[in-house]
Amino acid sequence: MCSRLCPLILALLATLAVAAEPAIRFQKITLDPRFRSEGVAVADFNNDGALDVATGNLLYLGPDWKPQPMLPEAKEFDPKGYSNQFLCFAEDLDRDGWLDLVVVGFPGAETAWLRNPGAAGGVWARFAAIAATGNESPLWLDVDGDNRRELLFTAAQGVAVAAPGADPAAPWPIRVIAGSNDPKPGHGFGCGDVNGDGRRDVLCPEGWWEGRGGLGGEPWPFHPAKLSQSCAQMAVLDADGDGDADILSSSAHGYGIWWTEQTPEGWILHEIDKSISQTHALHLVDVNGDGLLDFVTGKRFWAHTQGDPGIDEPALLCWFELQRREGRPQWTRQVIDDNSGVGLHAQVVDVNLDGRPDVASSNKKGVTLFVQSP
Repeated sequence: MCSRLCPLILALLATLAVAAEPAIRFQKITLDPRFRSEGVAVADFNNDGALDVATGNLLYLGPDWKPQPMLPEAKEFDPKGYSNQFLCFAEDLDRDGWLDLVVVGFPGAETAWLRNPGAAGGVWARFAAIAATGNESPLWLDVDGDNRRELLFTAAQGVAVAAPGADPAAPWPIRVIAGSNDPKPGHGFGCGDVNGDGRRDVLCPEGWWEGRGGLGGEPWPFHPAKLSQSCAQMAVLDADGDGDADILSSSAHGYGIWWTEQTPEGWILHEIDKSISQTHALHLVDVNGDGLLDFVTGKRFWAHTQGDPGIDEPALLCWFELQRREGRPQWTRQVIDDNSGVGLHAQVVDVNLDGRPDVASSNKKGVTLFVQSP
C-alpha cells in the first residue's frame, strides 16, 4: 500500500510547497554595506543608457555598480547616529542634459544640490538651495501642474514649495501655500488629488490644503479632517475602487499602516498592518502588474535608537499586494527581505529595464538593490 501511496503523497506535498512559494521574488544585491545616507535616487546619471544609484555622496554606476565618489570625500556615518543626507532626488536643475542630485539634509538643516560634472567627470559642485527644510519627509514632485517638479516641505512660515529660479546656483525662492494658523507638519505629509478636481492637494494627519492650480497669491484653503494617526508619508489612491480618493499612511516611530476611507459622511480610518515598526517610507506601485496599486514599505532600522517600539526587530522590506473583494480593499504582506529595510525614502523603479519594478534603498544597513526575478 505504501509503495503506491507514498509517491502520491510526496507529489501532493511538493505541489503544496510550490503553491506556498511567493509568486514574486527579488534578487538582493548589496552595493555597499556601509551607512551612506537615508535616501536614494535611481537614474541614468552618466548618460550611458544604464540606470545608476546615488546616495548623496557616492554614485554606484550600473550595470556593474562600481562606486564613484561625488564629493571630495566619500562620507560614512555611524548607524547609532544619523546622516546629513536624508532624501535624494534626481533632476536636471541647470538644464544642461545631465541629471543633477537634490540632497535633503537633517530635518531643520540645509537642502543642497550637486551639479553633475558631465562627460568631464570629477567632483560634483555643491550649491545651497534651501537654508532650513523643516520636516522629515519632503516630496519632490509637480505640485502645481506646471510640468516642473518642486520640493514640497515645511518652512518656518508653514507648508511651502521651492524650486530653482533663473539662476539655479542661487538660493531657491520659497513660496508658502499654508495660512499662518494652519498645521506645520514634521511627520505626516502627502500630495495628491483629494477632491477629484484634477489638481493636486497637500495633506497632513490633521487635514488637507486644496490645490489652487498656482503657487502665488493667497494661501491654499485648509480643510480640517482626521486623515491618519501619527504617521510618516501619506499617499492618495482609490483603495476601494468606488471612484473617490482614499489615503494610505504608515507610522514613523511606532507600529501601524492605515488606509483612510473617504465617504459622504466623512473619513473613516482602517488598520492594514501592525506588525512592522518604524515604517518611515511608503511608495505606491503596481508590483505584480495586475492594474492595482500595491505599496512598498519596510522598517527604517533605528529610526530612533531608543524610545520607539520594536527598535531592534528585523529590518523588513515588504510589498503589500492589493486585492478587492466585494468592493473592499484587502492587502497581503509579501516579505522581500529581512535584513535591509527602508530609510526615509526608497525608490521603486525598473532598474534593469525588463518591465518589472525593482527596489533600491539606502539606510543604516547599507545600500541595497532588489531586482525582481522573472
